[in-house]
Amino acid sequence: MKRIYTIALLLASLTRVVAQEAEQTVSSKINQVAVFLQGAQITRHASVPLKAGVSILTLTGIAPAVQQQSIQVDGPASVKILSVSFRINYMEEHKKPEKIKLLDAERKRLTTLITQEKSIQEVYLEEENILKTNKSIGGTEKGVEVAELKAAMDYFRQRLLDIKQQLMQSERTIRSYQEELAKVDAQLTELRAIKGQPSGEIVVKVSTKAATTAELDVNYLVNEARWFPSYDIRAKNVKAPVGITYKANVSQQSGEDWENVTLTISSANPSEQGVRPIIKPWIVGYNNALSRRTVSGSMMTVTAGNEVHGKVMDDEGQPIPGVNVVVKGTSVGTVTDVNGNYSVPLTSDAEAVVFSFIGYNAIEKRLDKGSEINVQLAPDVTALNEVVTVGYATSGDDDSDDKSRIYGSSAQKMKREITATEVIRQTNVEFKLDEPFSIKSDGAVRATDMVEYELPAIYEYYCVPKLEEDAFLTAKIMDWDQYNFLEGEASLFFEGKYIGKSILDTRNTADTLVVSLGRDSNVLVKREKKKEYSSRQFVGSNQKVALAYEISIRNKKGLPISIVVEDQIPISNDKEITVDKLEDSHGEYDHNTGTLTWKKEIASGKTELITLKYAVRYPKGNRMLLE
Repeated sequence: MKRIYTIALLLASLTRVVAQEAEQTVSSKINQVAVFLQGAQITRHASVPLKAGVSILTLTGIAPAVQQQSIQVDGPASVKILSVSFRINYMEEHKKPEKIKLLDAERKRLTTLITQEKSIQEVYLEEENILKTNKSIGGTEKGVEVAELKAAMDYFRQRLLDIKQQLMQSERTIRSYQEELAKVDAQLTELRAIKGQPSGEIVVKVSTKAATTAELDVNYLVNEARWFPSYDIRAKNVKAPVGITYKANVSQQSGEDWENVTLTISSANPSEQGVRPIIKPWIVGYNNALSRRTVSGSMMTVTAGNEVHGKVMDDEGQPIPGVNVVVKGTSVGTVTDVNGNYSVPLTSDAEAVVFSFIGYNAIEKRLDKGSEINVQLAPDVTALNEVVTVGYATSGDDDSDDKSRIYGSSAQKMKREITATEVIRQTNVEFKLDEPFSIKSDGAVRATDMVEYELPAIYEYYCVPKLEEDAFLTAKIMDWDQYNFLEGEASLFFEGKYIGKSILDTRNTADTLVVSLGRDSNVLVKREKKKEYSSRQFVGSNQKVALAYEISIRNKKGLPISIVVEDQIPISNDKEITVDKLEDSHGEYDHNTGTLTWKKEIASGKTELITLKYAVRYPKGNRMLLE
């Protein structure tokens, strides 16, 4: 009898353990998101009633592409976290968004209308064929009265005219339906990535000595989220400071919507490798593979201010809207429009552009084949449960004496936090938005202003008439590096008008940040070759070519201007070739580059002249490009 009681006690104990370890489904809500340049850290909060002992908690509705190694669970000291795991539940798919349902219904409606309209066209075409093939009037033995012939011709003419008009109207109707259908298809393409995705689950095993309600925070990283910076740069006039609005363009396709979350924008990039580089011995020797260096001779030099543009399509030739287009190694980027078109400005050291979109394989294109790059993205067939391990990254012209050109010098440096609070971390900068923010998992880019700066600037014009006879107004901003800017596209506004796009190239500048504010047609620049001072003559075994140019700058504005003009003379790379600078109107000459620079102050309505003369001597019988 005692043995039976012992067994019964053991069974009861095991029953309690099994009951205690039964899985408990837990609802949670995303309340915080930190978006990185690539990826985002999600914070979910759950309030969970726990019994004493061991419990297994299952958080459902998680994004399917969670980076498993990044999952962290925080709870009160009274609750011990025993284990954390992640799994995919293929039986529970995310609900198809209502927007997709409506678009599917609209697509079916438009397709039906197009089919109906084409059927009507076929009927009219058939009637037209019948009229054309049945023109015989009367019999073979009896002629046709004039009145009958006239009535028949009137009928044929009127009916054929009606048919032609109906066909034209039908063609316009079909074209209208097709345009609407193209818009619907483009929107569906943008949202296709969230259709039919499985649901992720985070399973947490916890232990507690007494019954309690635990407040749990679950953090994890998702890759399919990003942000890129852009700027609005505004100048009222050349006497006002420059206003720079720092903006974040955020998008995500993680598989879960962020509704009214506390959003933080971070300059960190967890997708970059965080291991510090280690220099190794460099061994030099003949026929030694370690002594070789790879040199790419086909790389095209790209200067700031250029841009690349093109179209992104799928493997069937259909445009893909919402594709992320980023200059490799930078934060400069944009997204394709509804027709798959894009244009993105380039930094001075740009080498390649990366195209990425959820559900497709990313493509990298080098910038050595011109300014237009069209690409086709192929579908990504990678399994959804594949886990990628990532590491967290660690990173780390003074004109102040020229008072005549510091028009904004009386302005104080100001920073106005519009919708975000700036926090400077050890290795990155964060902007915490003050108001709750919502971002759907649809890949659409949502822009938000973060911080606005008002900075004193030096305004001056810049021109290289040898390349382009236009004067560009520039604003030179001192001590820009204290504002934690990242390189990005900038929209320019001057005197209350939008004047175009430029690039804030923060990685390739010195103490002064120069922002181009566009062309000014009221500053006329002309570069003319002076034939009377140009000549070609032979001296012994050499020939000497003398060239002369005159540069005129006229100020048609109502205010005096300051302008920097640049030109150049050739540089010899052969001892048999000599270059002599004959006249330069007191320009600053750089012997290493051959560049000549003039800084001119020009009063309103006045014209300034610059003369440049040089001569090149080289052996006879050789050809040389000297202009």
